[in-house]
Amino acid sequence: MTDDADATPAAPDPDDHVARLQAEIDATKARRAASRAEASATVARGGPAPATDEELGIIETDDTVGKIAADASQEIGSRVSRLMSRFRRRGNK
Repeated sequence: MTDDADATPAAPDPDDHVARLQAEIDATKARRAASRAEASATVARGGPAPATDEELGIIETDDTVGKIAADASQEIGSRVSRLMSRFRRRGNK
């Protein structure tokens, strides 16, 4: 009677292992070469492009204090006007 749980797994093929390691090494060398080429091109251009305001998180708006105050004044004026018209209508009844 044979028990499959006691069976030792087959030893990995050393040639396959070496081939996988060599493929990883080659891929790493290719990535390194691409990075170096990109860095050389960046240096040749005079350095990296400066970051944009958007990339730096700088947000420009048209909301100055004067504009905000003017908007608030207009909103308050329109609400007061609506309230006054309601009171005038009730007074005419």
